[in-house]
Amino acid sequence: MTTGRRLAYLCLETPRPGQATYTHVHEIIAGLRAIGWEVDLIATGSGGASSGSSYLARLRDYIGAQWRLMRRLGAYDGVYMRAHFAAWPAAAFASARSVPVFQEINGLPADIFVTYPWLGRLSGLVNWLYRSQMKMAAHVFVVTEGLKRWAQTEAGHERVSVVSNGANTALFNPEGPRPAGLGTYVAFVGGLTAWHGIATMIAATRQPNWPDHVRLVIIGDGVERHLLTGDSLGSRVHWLGRRPPEEVAAYLRGALAALSITEDSADHLATGVAPLKLFEAMASGAAVIVTDLPFQKELVGTHETGIVIPMSNPPALAGAVRALADDPDLARRLGRNGVAYVNAHATWAKRAGEISDVLTHNLDAEALPSR
Repeated sequence: MTTGRRLAYLCLETPRPGQATYTHVHEIIAGLRAIGWEVDLIATGSGGASSGSSYLARLRDYIGAQWRLMRRLGAYDGVYMRAHFAAWPAAAFASARSVPVFQEINGLPADIFVTYPWLGRLSGLVNWLYRSQMKMAAHVFVVTEGLKRWAQTEAGHERVSVVSNGANTALFNPEGPRPAGLGTYVAFVGGLTAWHGIATMIAATRQPNWPDHVRLVIIGDGVERHLLTGDSLGSRVHWLGRRPPEEVAAYLRGALAALSITEDSADHLATGVAPLKLFEAMASGAAVIVTDLPFQKELVGTHETGIVIPMSNPPALAGAVRALADDPDLARRLGRNGVAYVNAHATWAKRAGEISDVLTHNLDAEALPSR
């Protein structure tokens, strides 16, 4: 067990309950603390596209969080950062004072231009801020092999490790309550955004090959909520809005299948996707239906945890749902395979252990006397 090591965790992407960022940040921190690390979370409170805060308020928040870190920097053995272009001052300050900085990257910088198109005019600067932080980093953590190759090229070094997402198996598992009165359904959990394929899901329920007795249950909220209002949806689509994690786990546990049909409309996902909802669905025992993006298609195909379909293809999605509805034994087998995979390879405790090993190695190397 690690003792006496203190880590600051800087997160400028405000972690809010119910969002993937919140889960990832708090699960990693809990896992590191369980191993013996002392971890202080230093986070913003008004950032993010869903916050409704003005850009000026977010800028003040970015500055305030980094100022709190820099004032207390001497108390820490290292700084762990969820990568953010605006975190450059803190990264540079820590590096200049020989405090190791560890960067965690969950996607390409191009992701931010999908959420904030106007930032495209500053793409050169934004990309430089990310690249510069990676170059300064003692180590970089990424979630897919594709991101690892990209990060090594951008950073100009090979101090990059893949530590993907995971699942809290105490919460997401096949045992426990399931929702009553829904009959057979497939579930989507996540933000209502264009790249999550909300329109494709709705269109799939209208395909002639969609099984009549299967419903689509959507849990989450976001900018595409307007697609889920009105009478035109029919009886097959049920939008539940946001739900607490315990309810999400119950809905996944009871689902015929869970959907992760991410769509790369802006060509920013070529390095792969490892969505949190994929791991939580597999941990819950649901077969998964995923699009053919790198990482998730290899994971699902190799470990036989679900069905892979082309992106933006409602007939293919409807066909996958029918295949599982017509063969419940297949759905159950795929679900069992998913549980086995997560329990063996993708618990948050395992992820925290992988991160801890790299942190310890780097900090031990820093502590060695120079010759």
